[in-house]
Amino acid sequence: MAEPRYIIIHGHFYQPPRESPWTGLISPEPGAVPFSNWNERILSECYTANAHAHMMEGTVVHVRNNYELLNFDLGPTLASWLERHGKAAYRAFRRGDEISAHAHNGHGNAIAQAYSHSILPLLHPADRELQVAWGIEDFVFRFGRRPEGMWMPECAADDDSLSALAAGGLKFTILGDDQGTFRGPGAKDRSAGPFLWTRGEHRLAVFRFDRVLSGLISFGDGLEDGARLAERLAEATLALEPGAALLIATDGETFGHHKRSGAAELARAMMALSRRDDVVVTNCSAYLAAHPAAGSFEMNGASSWSCPHGVERWRSDCGCRIDPETSQAWRAPFFDAMEFVKNHVNGVYDRFAPAMVEKPDAALKESIRLFIDPNPAVQEEFFARHKVSDERKRERLMRLFEMVRAGQAALTSCAWFFDDFGGLEGRVALRWAARAVELAAEFAPGIEGELLTRLREIRSNRRDISDAATLYLSLKTREARGRI
Repeated sequence: MAEPRYIIIHGHFYQPPRESPWTGLISPEPGAVPFSNWNERILSECYTANAHAHMMEGTVVHVRNNYELLNFDLGPTLASWLERHGKAAYRAFRRGDEISAHAHNGHGNAIAQAYSHSILPLLHPADRELQVAWGIEDFVFRFGRRPEGMWMPECAADDDSLSALAAGGLKFTILGDDQGTFRGPGAKDRSAGPFLWTRGEHRLAVFRFDRVLSGLISFGDGLEDGARLAERLAEATLALEPGAALLIATDGETFGHHKRSGAAELARAMMALSRRDDVVVTNCSAYLAAHPAAGSFEMNGASSWSCPHGVERWRSDCGCRIDPETSQAWRAPFFDAMEFVKNHVNGVYDRFAPAMVEKPDAALKESIRLFIDPNPAVQEEFFARHKVSDERKRERLMRLFEMVRAGQAALTSCAWFFDDFGGLEGRVALRWAARAVELAAEFAPGIEGELLTRLREIRSNRRDISDAATLYLSLKTREARGRI
């Protein structure tokens, strides 16, 4: 009997670090009404909805945990918030991975995500390495195993970024079918591969998602009828060779937030596909274990899934915008300003950390566990292992770790995606930059004056915001009032 064909549906779940870097609270976001902020609204519409997806079949109501069949990555900043404020959804993500791992000989549905959702090709090598290491550490804490794959934010990739994943011990990533050159078995059809990328001693499998069918779900009518979606996916899958896989990838928030009935219709589609004997719903890790990467993949320069100009959307006025009447001349200087902050705090760490810990680079990579695991024993074990016994040094080292984390958060990609830095996403970057600058000033001469000079040159498209410096100062003032 011929081997069946396979279907993999991937959901990329992510929210930026909306919390105040000082208080850990999210300020009211009026656009999210009737909820107090967008995290809470999307929790209701998507994350919880997929944990308990309800659908009717005749007079029977089915309730499914979609995470049991959905290949997914759960962004660390979102996971941290869900752990405290969306416990049922958080448990469902973990349960989905646990059940799928049990069903697939240890190969669960979850894959890791680079920690701060920054654009990896735009980072310095050490920052890329840190983002990968932190993403792996966060995954291990949440899912109790090492990740096999990693989602690259915005699918933004280049050879250096793929090398960083391979060097981190990851086996695969996911990219679009137009993000490079695919050769070998399945290259000329819609097969997911996986294809083998090589560079020196580094090896990485690259799964290819189908742009057309993914777009049908993300932007078309694919989620209007789950049964019809299952038919479309099965039809496309059966056109492949036996044993081949079809991969669909979209924002996880599509299933219930962007598409209101998305959670229920995804459940309906999954149930319909699961009942077939000619196609099998699986995940990337399990498929790779049974079907090693073949053929080859080559990058043709930096690329992403949401900018046809490579990765320019996050650093230049490339033409990508929602409102054609706006200017994105702010993007390049805004990126430079946030990178200025990040580079400064990295320099402060490199200058002061060696006096406190023997291996500062290793300590920094492992430090993220101290922010995601509240167990006091974890901190004690960390400092004992790194031979930091002096209490004063421990306190100062924690401030340095927090400073670097804030500097990394200032480069979260959302700040550049939309038409203006004055939106919620740009404000996230500015708040984290302010926190990083504040912490760095505890160790070295402050740079806020120079940062403000840079920010004053960045003009907004919005009439209520004159420049980035004015917004930065207003956000700091508001945060200070909130702490009184």
